[in-house]
Amino acid sequence: MDSVFLARMKSTSFVSLKFTKTKHLVCRARINGFNASLLVDTGASNSCIHSDLQELFQLKPKGNSFDAAGASEGKMTATMTQKCELHLGRHKLGRHAFVLLDLNHVNQTLRTQGAKPIDGILGADFLMKKKIVIDYGKRKLIL
Repeated sequence: MDSVFLARMKSTSFVSLKFTKTKHLVCRARINGFNASLLVDTGASNSCIHSDLQELFQLKPKGNSFDAAGASEGKMTATMTQKCELHLGRHKLGRHAFVLLDLNHVNQTLRTQGAKPIDGILGADFLMKKKIVIDYGKRKLIL
């Protein structure tokens, strides 16, 4: 392996991940001080939070609603949030904006397959911005 990469791995922090029964990766987080379960999805262009949880996480909308497309059928209505405090595990990662999106279809699928529902998704926007590396073998996010 590249020596720079190995040096980075030794000097950085880790966040533990869990595999769900559906083989998705999930991490524990805190959004504005409230506990959350976030699915790690490199294929999701934006990080999002279930719109039903906007008040729980004290998320403030920013701008007008817009149409969003995802893995489900049809378009969905989405709204950006103002930036909020985000912690992964014990690590404060600063402020990050989320897309508020109805995730009922995701959670329904997870439940029918025996997995716990999620509060949101960490998408490629966050993973790339923070230069996060996913170690699938050790089930860790390398910060």
